[in-house]
Amino acid sequence: MKPPQVKGYNYLCGIRLSSSVTLWVDFILIFTVLTFGFDASPLTLGYAAALYGLPSLLLGPILGTLADHTNPFKFLIFSFAIRFIIACLLFGATTEVYFLTFVCMKGISNLGSGAAEIILTRKLLTNKALVDNISLITVIDQFIKVCSPLAAGVIASTTDKAHGFLISAAFSLFGIFCVTMLSLRTRDKKIHQVEKRTLGNLQALRVLLKSGPSTQLFFICALIQSAVLGCYDSLLSLFLKEVGFEAYVFGAIVSSTALGGILAGLCFKLVYPSKIYFCSTLSIFTFGLMIAVAGLFEKPESTSIFLTLTSLFFVAGFTYGLTSLGFGVSLQKYCPASNLGTVSATARSLTLLFMIAGPIFGAWLSTLISISGVFILSGGIAIVSGGLLHFKYRDVFNLEAIRISEE
Repeated sequence: MKPPQVKGYNYLCGIRLSSSVTLWVDFILIFTVLTFGFDASPLTLGYAAALYGLPSLLLGPILGTLADHTNPFKFLIFSFAIRFIIACLLFGATTEVYFLTFVCMKGISNLGSGAAEIILTRKLLTNKALVDNISLITVIDQFIKVCSPLAAGVIASTTDKAHGFLISAAFSLFGIFCVTMLSLRTRDKKIHQVEKRTLGNLQALRVLLKSGPSTQLFFICALIQSAVLGCYDSLLSLFLKEVGFEAYVFGAIVSSTALGGILAGLCFKLVYPSKIYFCSTLSIFTFGLMIAVAGLFEKPESTSIFLTLTSLFFVAGFTYGLTSLGFGVSLQKYCPASNLGTVSATARSLTLLFMIAGPIFGAWLSTLISISGVFILSGGIAIVSGGLLHFKYRDVFNLEAIRISEE
C-alpha cells in the first residue's frame, strides 16, 4: 500500500491519527472512569452513551454545513482546540454530574471535524489518490481501535483512571500542529478557499446518487450493514455470556473485528474498482453469513470454538470494512465539492440513526425469539439483501469497473 505522493500528505495522516486517538481513547475512557472511578449505575452509563452519541445524530448535518462554509484549516484548528480543553475538563472532573456534562460537550466537539477532514482530503488529493488514502486511513483508524482498549486498561490499572484524558489532550495539540504545518505547506493552493455553492443539499445528494450505479449500490449496502450491525452489536456481550464464554472473549472479538478492518484497508485497492461486486454484494452476503453462523454456537466446548468464533468476526470486520471503504471513496469522488461537508455528515447521521434504532429493535426482538436468534435473523437479512442486490446490479459491474478506472 503506497501512500499518495502529495506535498504535506504526512501531516494529513497526522490529522487523521489525532482525530482517531481523541475519538477512541476518550470513548473507552469515558465508560472506564464512570464504572471504576465514579461507581456509576447502568442507568448513568446509558445516559453517558446518549450524551456522547446523540449530538452526532441531531447536529451532525448542521456542523457539516458549517464546515462547507468555513476554511477547513480554521475549522479543524478550532475543533482540536475545543477537544483539548474538554479533555482537560474531563481529567479534572470531580463529580459525576460535571463529568456527564463534559461528556456531552465532548460529543459536540467531535462534530464537523470528520466533514472538514473529508473536504481537506478532497481538495488535496486526485481521484486516483483517494483510493490509496482511504485504505491507509482505514488501517490507522482500525489500529487505534485495537490499541485503545489496551491503553485504557493499562492506564486504569497503573494510574489514576482519568489520566488517560491527558493523552487525548496531547493528541489534540498534535492535531493543531499538523493542521498548521499542512496549511503552511499548501499556502499557494486553492485548498484554503471555500467552495462557492451552486446546488442545494438535496440536489447535491441526488447528484451523488446519480453518479453511477455503483454509488447507489454502496450507499444501500452501507445502510443495510449499519442496520444489521445495530441489531446484534449491543447484544454481543450478552450472547457470549449466555453461551458460556469468559469476559475476555468480548475484547478478543472486538479486536479481531478491528483486525479484519485493517486487512480490508490493505486489500481494498486490489478489488476496487476491478471487482466492485467483491466489496459490495459479496461482502454484505459474507458479512451476514458470518453473523448468522456465529449465532448458531451454543457451548464453548473447546478452544477451537473460541478460535472459530473470533475468525468469523475477523471475516465480518473485513467484509464490513470493504463496503464502508467503497461508499467512502464514492462519496469523496462524486459528491459536489461545495456540499461535501453537509452530505457526508448527513450520511453519517443516517447510519447513526440505524445504529441507534437497531439496538432497540434487537433488544425487543430478543424477547420474542432469543439473543442467538437475533444474530441468525439479522445475518439472514444481510444474506438475502446481498443476494437480491447482486441479482439486480449483476449487469453493471463490468461497465462500472471500466468507467471508474478510466476517470
